Amino acid sequence: FASAFVNSGQVCMSIKRIYVQSNIYEEMCGELARLADSAKVGDGQDPETQFGPVQNRRQFEAVKELLEEAPRHGRVIAGGRAWGPGYFVQPTLLCDITEGNRLVDEEIFGPIRSILKFESVDEAVQRANASPYGLGASVWSQNIERAVAIASRLEAGSAWVNQHFAMAPHIPFGGVKQSGVGVEFSREGLNEYTYAQSVVLAKNAFAA
Repeated sequence: FASAFVNSGQVCMSIKRIYVQSNIYEEMCGELARLADSAKVGDGQDPETQFGPVQNRRQFEAVKELLEEAPRHGRVIAGGRAWGPGYFVQPTLLCDITEGNRLVDEEIFGPIRSILKFESVDEAVQRANASPYGLGASVWSQNIERAVAIASRLEAGSAWVNQHFAMAPHIPFGGVKQSGVGVEFSREGLNEYTYAQSVVLAKNAFAA
């Protein structure tokens, strides 16, 4: 939950869409809705506050527009409310929604997340990889070996298992597809500031 809504969903590598297998779909929707409904949104100076406002008025208006669209595309199971003064939005979750609308396909940069149902792992991987973006992904499972195998199939610059956001200076970080070119951090990141040069020595003293 925190990996999706940290900084009120305004983090480039936060979880944007949540794929849940059909046999646990309703249970997962219910548990995530419970967390969203109990989340404390408000003044950052209040020690009980968990989530602050959207960053600016323009983005706040864009998020409000998406909130108005949400009931037409899915089932709003938590949140759906924005208020002022300030640019506050309750963490919002949508179930019974699929790809093909901007609530799922676009990077919202606000506290709205979609929970999508899948039947097989192959289906989930195919649908996730159909996105034009590929910054980060995570796989959550009790079967670690299987989760690692699934993570390696995802077209994302970073793929985590049973966690999200884990970063360190020695681990390369970057995206694929429309999520960026190259990496930062690690030796690979330093290599971005270099270029390859070929120096070719003639086998004989001179060559034509």
